[in-house]
Amino acid sequence: MQGIGCSPHMNYGLNQAFKRRRNAKRNPGFTLLEVLVVLVMIGILMAIAVPSWTQFWANRQAIAARNELRLGIQQAQQAAITHRGAWRFSLREVDGRIEWAVHANEIEAENVTVWESLDPNIVLNSADTTLAKKTGIYYVRFGFRGDVEYRLSTLTVDTKNGMAKDECVVISTLIGATRNGEEQLYANGNGRYCY
Repeated sequence: MQGIGCSPHMNYGLNQAFKRRRNAKRNPGFTLLEVLVVLVMIGILMAIAVPSWTQFWANRQAIAARNELRLGIQQAQQAAITHRGAWRFSLREVDGRIEWAVHANEIEAENVTVWESLDPNIVLNSADTTLAKKTGIYYVRFGFRGDVEYRLSTLTVDTKNGMAKDECVVISTLIGATRNGEEQLYANGNGRYCY
């Protein structure tokens, strides 16, 4: 039976179009090969991106720790000026964490009750840290004018996984000026790599 005004050739063309459309509805989706190619491409991109992201994040953690320590050192210096007496910035390692405190010089660091903790992923690079040390606690002491009373020094931190550049705070002048530093390729005149 033919439609009104339709030739048999026209019916054949319409039937083929309907069959193609019906077959397309039965087989939606991707072939196994297409899915595998996409998965391989995603894997390659992840292999490139994850290490870069991990290193970026480790660097950010080390920089944040360095900045926090520098602020703590500056707080001790300011407290010495404000209270017209000697104050200390103290630093210790407890249970794999680094803690710091600002306190009057008369108070021994062992007797300080309030310590601030750094990110648990941060470690002290003791080979490149030159702060004075007493009973296992690193410190820098400031006089009543905010000047360094013992020696110039460097405080260097890294991340536990070692992916970040070392970051350091350098106490660079006797009047207590501090600056940020980072790991360098070559050692300075003192044999330190963070300056």
